[in-house]
Amino acid sequence: MEPLRVLELYSGVGGMHQALRESGIPAHVVAAIDVNDVANEVYKYNFPQTQLLAKTIEGITLEEFDRLSFNMILMSPPCQPFTRIGLQGDVTDPRTNSFLYILNILPRLQALPKYILLENVKGFEVSSAR
Repeated sequence: MEPLRVLELYSGVGGMHQALRESGIPAHVVAAIDVNDVANEVYKYNFPQTQLLAKTIEGITLEEFDRLSFNMILMSPPCQPFTRIGLQGDVTDPRTNSFLYILNILPRLQALPKYILLENVKGFEVSSAR
């Protein structure tokens, strides 16, 4: 089996990257994207060989996504808009903008990813964003 080419969005400190590594599934993370400077420092320490883009997801063009040539996406978008304990702003909460951008970009990619693994909170499954 050829290794999966993985794009890690909202990468944080790399929890999903580590879980993928421990799964034993042949994979190569082609890039990780996060805006949190502290999390990015930890990510760079944990995965120095992975390209880390310290920018907003909305700041990445369709062409840049296509150049990454991935066939799997790992992502853990902000949960605050969906949590049952919070304000439940759903897609009106500005913290969903990056996720909505991804949903807009996905069908326009030259090649759709074969797999998408999305982690979120209870409440996401009944949101408009799902």
